[in-house]
Amino acid sequence: MKVVITGISSFLASELVPRIESDKEITEILGLDIIEPKYTSQKIKFIKKDIRDKRIFEDLRGYDAIIHLAFIVSPISNRREMYSINLDGSKNVFNCAIKAGIKKIIHASSVAAYGAFPENPIPITEEHPIRLMKKHFYYNETKYYVEKHLDELSKKYPDVIITRIRPSIFLGPNINNFFRTYFLGKRIYTFSPEVLVQLAWIDDVAEAFYLVLKKDVSGAFNIGADNPISSREIAEKLGINCVKLPYHFGLLLINALYKLHILRSLTPGWIRATRYPIIVDSSKAKQVLGWTPKYDTYGSVKALYDALKESGEI
Repeated sequence: MKVVITGISSFLASELVPRIESDKEITEILGLDIIEPKYTSQKIKFIKKDIRDKRIFEDLRGYDAIIHLAFIVSPISNRREMYSINLDGSKNVFNCAIKAGIKKIIHASSVAAYGAFPENPIPITEEHPIRLMKKHFYYNETKYYVEKHLDELSKKYPDVIITRIRPSIFLGPNINNFFRTYFLGKRIYTFSPEVLVQLAWIDDVAEAFYLVLKKDVSGAFNIGADNPISSREIAEKLGINCVKLPYHFGLLLINALYKLHILRSLTPGWIRATRYPIIVDSSKAKQVLGWTPKYDTYGSVKALYDALKESGEI
């Protein structure tokens, strides 16, 4: 099997690529990204390209499967560019893959596609509809619209296996984003201390992608760690303080800091997404894929906390 990975320099790819590379049945990995990956091997061929390049179908010819990881998660200052990469780029990748004759498409979606709503069931199964949040949140919007595009492709090309993996927020020692800094220091600051959160460990998420690659399964798969708990419970277990911040004031403050380019890793949408729980049921992944996560939610947090302590960051 010959596999394409977009966003091969991403944090998730850094855990996924070694798994794929060590598989004897996989003979070649084509990586597309605008940044050269740190992980290299004789199986990996890297091409530096923007995923919006209409000509990438030429590079994709002869490959059997594509895993689409290239996506803006942490916000960038250019809002139009962010939407263009996430929406136009994703659509271009899928369209070019089909044009090139690839028969298996694996897309890294997110539980954010379900949206944060007070009426969300706990837990959410894959049959629950994805929804746009009432106020704009780029991550929810772009994940939603990309999945809607995949719905159209599934109807138009029934012979192509199209799989969406919807992981919860995942943690890892090398993931440098807001959720890493969230656990630095002697206290956790939160706008919703009692709301349940579901976090996963990056190795467990990477394993889910690898299992999907090895099986011919279409549709959506939720990937979330077991035993969701609240931020207050996490703080208590870690032996640190949990500080509640005023929700509406926090939205105004974060919006102002983001617009002034002072705070770049967080937008008001991320705060709105934590106001109501998005807790998913991962039974389908366990039963169909044989996915067995190493850590539950607190185990993922503790693994990160211990890694940060070991590195001297806390």
